[in-house]
Amino acid sequence: MGQKYKVFTEQSGILIEDSPKDHESLDLPLVFKDFKHFNSFVGSHFIKFCATDAKKKLDSLFLNFERVAAAGGIVTCNHHVLLIFRNGIWDLPKGHVELNEPLDLAALREVREECGLVHKIDFNRLFQNTYHTYEYNQRSMLKVTSWFLMHTEVIEELTPQLEEGITACKWVHIDMLQSYLPEMFLSIRELLIDFIDVQALNK
Repeated sequence: MGQKYKVFTEQSGILIEDSPKDHESLDLPLVFKDFKHFNSFVGSHFIKFCATDAKKKLDSLFLNFERVAAAGGIVTCNHHVLLIFRNGIWDLPKGHVELNEPLDLAALREVREECGLVHKIDFNRLFQNTYHTYEYNQRSMLKVTSWFLMHTEVIEELTPQLEEGITACKWVHIDMLQSYLPEMFLSIRELLIDFIDVQALNK
């Protein structure tokens, strides 16, 4: 199965997929100069195209962007998924990876810090990576977030990390996740759609 990479702004982005032949827009640049260039290119659309080496194409398109490593968790318990409400948007717990910190431990740390979980959390596996672009101090950033599937046996009381802009944490039944998707950033929405599809296949 070929590789595919989704790179998002807040509500738009591109999908790069492996293909035996390049099949790209004639207007696609060799490299995006910066975040403003990428943002104006995608506009409000989600653009799909193919390349013979999707990873190489991703790296070349975003050569001018600084990479930022982040990690987070899709935490389940008794058919519920843990969501957070951060700065007015429903989201999943995640955060930056500290220097020399393993990705899985960074994800676990962020889940505990942002939601106040104290009971045992088991790792299942790395689910997927998401790519998000933004501008910070006039620098163009490409955040790569590694998402891990996690599970706990206890639906415990949650404590939102207020200093991180998190005002609520909530266990949401997987059958109700669809109703929260419109209130999420596109990258998180797409991630959870993939998660819901995998759960449906495993029933």
